[in-house]
Amino acid sequence: MKKLIVLIVLFSSFVNAQIYEVLIETKHHTEYTPEQIEKSFGYIKDPEVRKWNIDQNTNPKPLEFKIYSSKTELNTIEQEKIDNQQGMQGGVKKSAPGLPFGLTYSNFTKGENYRQVDVYGKNYIVITPLEKLDWKFTDETKEILGYKAYKATAKYGEFNVEAWFTKEIDFNFMPITVKPIEGFVLEMNIFLEAENVGKLNNYVKVLTINKNAKKYKFKIPIKELGKKDNVVTPQELDKIYEEANNRRSAMYNQEGVDKK
Repeated sequence: MKKLIVLIVLFSSFVNAQIYEVLIETKHHTEYTPEQIEKSFGYIKDPEVRKWNIDQNTNPKPLEFKIYSSKTELNTIEQEKIDNQQGMQGGVKKSAPGLPFGLTYSNFTKGENYRQVDVYGKNYIVITPLEKLDWKFTDETKEILGYKAYKATAKYGEFNVEAWFTKEIDFNFMPITVKPIEGFVLEMNIFLEAENVGKLNNYVKVLTINKNAKKYKFKIPIKELGKKDNVVTPQELDKIYEEANNRRSAMYNQEGVDKK
């Protein structure tokens, strides 16, 4: 009996300590109406420049994120890519809602997400509560990566969400920074439709799954930065951006004054 109890405790500890390494891809695609294209890009007279801007804003290159997740913690890390084909023009970079650029950390016990934001050279840690979405489950299924996946829908702010999750992996996994669904999410579309504007799609899909990344140590932005006096809410960050932009505008306006 004692041996059985020890085995149960050890198995429970292994499950709780298990860390999944998941590589995901997110792809933004906007389907503008002809009227919205003219409204947004009609001021660009050069045909080639106009086409480039439309392509970059409607169909930018996909991004990859590596996500490490246990039952209590999660790191999302953007995978940097060097694109030698962009040339001098650069390119537009877009991610999905709930997938910020760079590094983020979620603590499921506290129900919080932490991310580092640079505001004109000064770093802040933004703490956002993890939202619990109101999922509607359907009987619709399809196969993804060899797993039977079920479709669920929800609202995320102003966005509609379609998620495909499997019950064949005994782990709750969510690619975006909201509370996990009961299942392992393999694909998502976070989209918005507006009449006379079009449809904005944000596709998210799992590429690979490593079920035992046991050597990984979670990165917490507050500890990495070593400061706690710059921890802010999203609302406070908006105010900081507004004040910083106002100061910069005032400075540029002052420099533009003729001081004869």
